[in-house]
Amino acid sequence: MLGLNRHKLSKIGVGVVMLFAGIAHGEAANEGLSLYAGVSTYANPAYDSVTYVEFCFSLNRNELEFYRPNPGDSTLYSKVFAQVDIVDRDGLAIDSAVTYFSARVPSQEEAQEADIRLFNRLALFVKPGVYSARVTVIDAVSKRKGEHFFDRVEVPTPVKDSLSTGDFDLAYEITRVREGERGPNPRLVKNGLCVISNPNKVFTEDDSVAFIYGEVYNLAAAGDTPVDFAMSFSVLDQTGAIFRSLGRKNVARPGRSSVIVESFDIRDWPEGQYYLRSVVDDPLSGQTDSSRTPFRVISKEKFLMAASLMVENDPYDTLDLQTQMNLVEYLLTAQEKETLSRLTETGQKNFLEQYWKEHDINRSTAVIENRILLMERYRYANQLFSTDENNSNGWRSDRGRVYMSYGPWDEREEVSSPRVGNPFEIWHYRLLKEGKYFVFEDWSGTLEYRLVHSNVFGEVYDKVWEERINQELLEIY
Repeated sequence: MLGLNRHKLSKIGVGVVMLFAGIAHGEAANEGLSLYAGVSTYANPAYDSVTYVEFCFSLNRNELEFYRPNPGDSTLYSKVFAQVDIVDRDGLAIDSAVTYFSARVPSQEEAQEADIRLFNRLALFVKPGVYSARVTVIDAVSKRKGEHFFDRVEVPTPVKDSLSTGDFDLAYEITRVREGERGPNPRLVKNGLCVISNPNKVFTEDDSVAFIYGEVYNLAAAGDTPVDFAMSFSVLDQTGAIFRSLGRKNVARPGRSSVIVESFDIRDWPEGQYYLRSVVDDPLSGQTDSSRTPFRVISKEKFLMAASLMVENDPYDTLDLQTQMNLVEYLLTAQEKETLSRLTETGQKNFLEQYWKEHDINRSTAVIENRILLMERYRYANQLFSTDENNSNGWRSDRGRVYMSYGPWDEREEVSSPRVGNPFEIWHYRLLKEGKYFVFEDWSGTLEYRLVHSNVFGEVYDKVWEERINQELLEIY
């Protein structure tokens, strides 16, 4: 089980990550899960050519559906699946990480208790570059889902020849885990510390202390006489002026790298945007390095909107009207399309605004995450499936439509030289009910693949292709 938090950190649960078999009962709710997510990078030169990227997230426990797997035991359990997917700027999948976890409570009354949050994290090693990422969390019982899309994740290159730091993370609580102990949740433990990160770096009046976790790399090698290095912290306001100096302290040099843990009092701070400035100074090498971590202090009433407060702009607002209309081409009914086509430009904008307002799957945030996800699919479809010079018509192709409607395939088979007929490819969607697939054929030899068969209800069906698939008569040369 995960660490639990009442947001005052007065209730921290202890347990283990667990999986349960059995049938989950309960109807899926219309609204999604409230998901709070953040990302930190640690370009430790010990990792050589990759950087450790960490996605911390939390969700509200009372939004999960609990069930009793054992009739003889009154304990209730939830089951949660979490995944992060990283794609490059062309929309190509780079890597992903998944985890399953659970929470348990003695009664439904406690399960419905407000202000209890579950914390976890997903981490993976990524080559330096600029990416997009999406964290998805699914309640396996109710099937409710929460998503957070990161439009830009900058993964730095590890520095090997000069003083450097990883991100300085802000946390609700940091406790030391004694050797041999697993801690409240093993996935939250790193370098002997259980770090309950504040995913989107938003604090309220209920929070009295903010904790700092950071890593310092490439400290100069000490000689026979130990020499400390120095850390200093200050908080800047939204104008860049110093709001509060948190002081400077000497830190014993443990080796070429060091973990930094500090805390500072935030009681009675006014609402607003702040920046934690962290500076490391190594007198042996004469080098310094610094970083800035944005965070907010807001009222408790505004906290439900906190997941989107750190997002500066909604990328949807930068799209022209035609592109905005393209995005909903495969979502609208025939009647809605007819209505939209007859409206003025202003009317079309109002129509689209109302449509997305009604189809926002997570209304606890100001950003429409499922719309941003669709934008990602649209960009990817144009990049891979376009036939024009501007890479702008891929979304109109059969492959583009399927990709925008169903998302990335789990497996793709390319048959370039079949024994009979034209080249074709099969997209497999293993996670859809009973395993679904789509067959696209290069019917004209110009790479304009057409959908010729699928076992998805409502899509093109062809008995001949069905027999070829079922009889496993496909041979790749």
